[in-house]
This record gives sequence, structure tokens and C-alpha cells, in this order.
Amino acid sequence: MLGIFVLAPIIIGTIAYLLRDDWAKPLIFLFQFSFIIFAINQFLLVKASGPIVWNTGEYTDGIALSLYADTLSIFMVLMTAFIYFTFLLYAENTDYFHSKFYFLFMVLQGLIIGLFLSSDLFNIFVFSEVSTIVVSILIMINKEKQAIYDGMIYFFVNVLGSSFLLFGAGMIYRTFGLLDLRAIQAAMPLLTDPKAMILPYAMLMVAVSNKTAVMPLFSWLPKAHGTPSAPPVISAVLSGLYIKSGVYLFIRFNQVFEPAIDMQAFFFWVGFFTSVLGVIMAIGQRDMKLFLAYSTVSQVGLIIVGLNMGTDIAYYGAIFHIFNHALFKSTLFLSAGLIEKEYGERNIHKIRGLLKQMPWVSLAIILSMFGISGAPFFNGSISKYMIASGTSHSGVTLMLNIINLGTILSYVKFSTMLFGKRRKPTFIIPDTFSLIAVVTMGIVTLLTGVLGTGFSDYFLGFSLQIDAVSYVKKGMVYVLMLLGSIVFYQGVLKRDKILLRIGESELTFNGIVTVMTGYFIMILIFLTFTL
Repeated sequence: MLGIFVLAPIIIGTIAYLLRDDWAKPLIFLFQFSFIIFAINQFLLVKASGPIVWNTGEYTDGIALSLYADTLSIFMVLMTAFIYFTFLLYAENTDYFHSKFYFLFMVLQGLIIGLFLSSDLFNIFVFSEVSTIVVSILIMINKEKQAIYDGMIYFFVNVLGSSFLLFGAGMIYRTFGLLDLRAIQAAMPLLTDPKAMILPYAMLMVAVSNKTAVMPLFSWLPKAHGTPSAPPVISAVLSGLYIKSGVYLFIRFNQVFEPAIDMQAFFFWVGFFTSVLGVIMAIGQRDMKLFLAYSTVSQVGLIIVGLNMGTDIAYYGAIFHIFNHALFKSTLFLSAGLIEKEYGERNIHKIRGLLKQMPWVSLAIILSMFGISGAPFFNGSISKYMIASGTSHSGVTLMLNIINLGTILSYVKFSTMLFGKRRKPTFIIPDTFSLIAVVTMGIVTLLTGVLGTGFSDYFLGFSLQIDAVSYVKKGMVYVLMLLGSIVFYQGVLKRDKILLRIGESELTFNGIVTVMTGYFIMILIFLTFTL
């Protein structure tokens, strides 16, 4: 049954490509609605009966090519199915919603889900490579010069990253004679010398770190997610969903190597510096999409921090934040597309009067900004509360506050578009379906915060108890950070050009290859001296 999750979107996308648009669109929406029901059914089955394994050709588990659904992977699948429906709804009346687009878009859904469900290293490599090709084509779909350049950079960087994955998988197979992640994890404690895993582990982690876009491997992400001519729904699916496949593989690979290798301290610091640098680069952007792309880098850094704090509540807070980020960042990218269509502009410094000009889009943006910055009662506040509750160390608490202060400060800048007077008299009524999509996701950002404890218990399997006094204190800290950020931005950053100059810096392809090599060497050195 799990094979349906991968094959069905690809088959439906192929059929829709061969049909006329007036037949293809209803087919795609009918399928996606049915797909959500199927995902819910499989989620309930896993919740009631435990993990599901699907082996090809009825071969022995651990040897066969397998798809594996446990609580985490089926949750990621369910998240993908729901959010993909809103993407399709948003794009339904756009001029790019034609046969080539929805073929590639539906194929990408199947590949993303394949990365979530695959239990085999070679399958993961195949899904990663094919999805890289599909994403590259989607980035270049409008065939503009900048889009083609950005798409090719994305393609070559990720093919290089996947090469590390392939070599690492080969070394794992030479050692264990296995490619199945669960079988490798079971065999890992039998190693007589954990140092034998240094090289394959380093190769695999370079691959997933590149896919996750942690520091210093994030230079490709703004090019891919912020490509000027790429449809907003492409940026949304890349930042909201596709990058989560890298985070998911990061979790799985570290679980596999956990009996032999512990890199929590290393990746905690990688996550922290990724988050801080992502905020700095975001504040230095004028372009809405580039701002949101660098903001994604920062939020991924926070997720990596939570995953490597060594406590259950921080770990599940990071998982919760994966879902939250998928919601509010998708909403912000889709809203940015509507703003660009209305204003004919992407410069944050030139767009003003959104509250008056586009009230419903503004509502979605406000809800999403409150979510991503961790405002009380929003989903981001729950996941950040969980991550912060995972430590009693004052230094770590300070670091988490620095990350959130940076996030708040960056979105104070983004929020300036809401105020002021509209400069151009033209008015374009946004498509109804697009408005429904962005406003619905914005509202869900609030609801999954208000119902956060129940959400964590039911969907993540983690019973969350929120201490009212502690939560109120964190809410007061948030208010103080918000007020301080407004004063600091208006008094200092608004007039300071240094961050804008920093924001314009970027690595060439040669530079990206160099830092990837350096990151690989850094992991090797760290492991050599700690094992």
C-alpha cells in the first residue's frame, strides 16, 4: 500500500499531462482530495498498529527495497498531502497551471514522499537525483536567463551533494552488505571499531547538510527559492516542503549511526550559526523572495538546534517546528506572489500600504509573521517553547533568545510593507482560490498554536504539558523583544546600509564547491579527534 504514495502522484501527473486542461484540472483536484483521505487512513493505521513496512517482490525485510512508515514518516506524508492541496488551489487559475507544470509538480510530490518513506540508501539516492532534475526544471520553467542560471547552479550543486550520498552508501554496503537503514542501524552496535564509520558518515552528512542548507552550504538556496521568474508556488513548495526532506534524512541518518557516532554537539553549533547568519542575510535583503529564502535558512538552523539538544521535548519541538515552518513559510511565499502581481514590485522598501490595498493577504501575512516569530498562542510559540524547555543551561537559553530576537527583528522589517500609503492607483483583485489558500493556511497557523498540546499528543505522539507561568514569562519576553526590535529597526537598521551590502554577497559555484569540501574535511577532523 505504501507504494501508492509514491506512484499515484506520478501516474496522475502523467495522465493529466496527456489530457486537455479542462479535464486535467478536475482530475488533479479529485486525486489530491482522495490522496489526503488515503494519507489520513494510513496515519490512523500506523497510530493504531505501529509501523508499516512494504517490501518489493516479497523479499526478506532488510534485503528488499523497502518503504517504511512510522509515526514520523507518515506524519510528514500527511503534512505534504494537505499542504500540496493548498498549493494546487492557489495555482488553479494562474497562467502557468498548464500540462507541463502540473505534470512536474505532481511528480515532485511523489518524489518528496518517496524520500520520506524510503528505507533504502540507494532508493534515497535515486529519489534525490530525480527530484533534483524535476526541481531544476520547475525553477527554469519560464525560461528566463536568471532562472536558467539559478536552476543550473541548483542542479550542479545538488548533483555534487548526491555524489557524496552515493559514495557513502557504497562504503556502507562494503562494510555491512546492507543498504536498508533499519538493518544497518541494527548492525551498527556490532562494529568492533566505530572509526570505520567516519568516512561514510561524513559523506552522508555532507549530502544531507547540503540538502538541508545549513551553514556554510546554504548559498544555493536563495538562488533556487528566490528565483525572480519562478512561480510563487514553486518557491513555496521548495521552502515549505522539499527542504524538509533534507531535515528528515538528517534525522534518519543520525539515528542509524547513533550507536557508533555522536555528533550532537557539532550540529548544535552548526544549527546555531546557520540560524544567526540566516537572519543577518535576511535583514540585508530588499527582495521579498530572497528575504523569505534566507529566513528559511534561519528557521532550518533552529530546527537543527532543537534536534541536537539531547532531550525529548526539544526533539519533538523541532519536529513540530518542521510542520509549523511548512505552514507559515508557504503562506508567506504565496502571499509574496500575490503582492508582486498587485504591485509589480518585489522590493520591500518600495511596497507600502498592504493593509489598505490587500487586507486579506495582509491578514495571512500577519498570522504567519506571528507564527514564525513565536507570538503567544501561535504554533511557532508552542514549538519554540518546547525547544527552549529542552535545556536548563542559561547559555543555551540565551542562544535561543538571540535566534528568536533576530527572527522578530527581521520580520519587523518585512512588516513595514503593511503600513503607509499606496503609491500606485491600480488595483488588481486577487484570485479567490489563491486568497482562500493563503488565508486558510494563516488561520491554521493560529489554530495549531491554540490547540498545540493536543496536536503534539495526537500527531507527534508526545504528551506536552505547558507550564502556565513559564509560558506567560516567555510571552512577556516576546513582547519586550518585539518592542525592542521595532525601536532598533526604526532607529538604527532602517538607516544603516551595512547589512544591505552584506546581503548582496553570494558565493560563486566554485566557492560553493570549496565550502562543501571544507565542510567535509571539518566533519572528518571533528570525528577523528572525538571518537
